[in-house]
Amino acid sequence: MQRVHTAASLIDAQLAADLLTSLGIPNHIFNVNAAGAIGEVPFINAQPEIWVADDAQAARAREILAGVADTHCDDERNCPHCKEPNPAHFLTCWHCGSALPD
Repeated sequence: MQRVHTAASLIDAQLAADLLTSLGIPNHIFNVNAAGAIGEVPFINAQPEIWVADDAQAARAREILAGVADTHCDDERNCPHCKEPNPAHFLTCWHCGSALPD
C-alpha cells in the first residue's frame, strides 16, 4: 500500500476516494476518526489520507488527483434571474435555483 493523497477534510478525502474507485483503483481512507484527536496530536498526523491497495497504481492515482486539483477554477458568473454570483462550474443558481447559461 502507498499513500497517494492527504486531504484537507474528510469530505475531500471521500470525493478523492470515490473518484479513484470509479476509475478502478482500489483505495482506503485512513484517519477517518482522527479529527477528534487534533490538539492532542499534531494536525498533520490527523488529516485524512488516501492509500491505494496496489503499489503499481500509485503513480496513476497521484496523476489523477493532481489533475483534479489543477482543474479547480475560481471564475464566477452571475445568475441572469437574481444576479447572485455562482462558481463557473455550477449549472443552476445556488440562491434561486434558476438554470445558468452556458
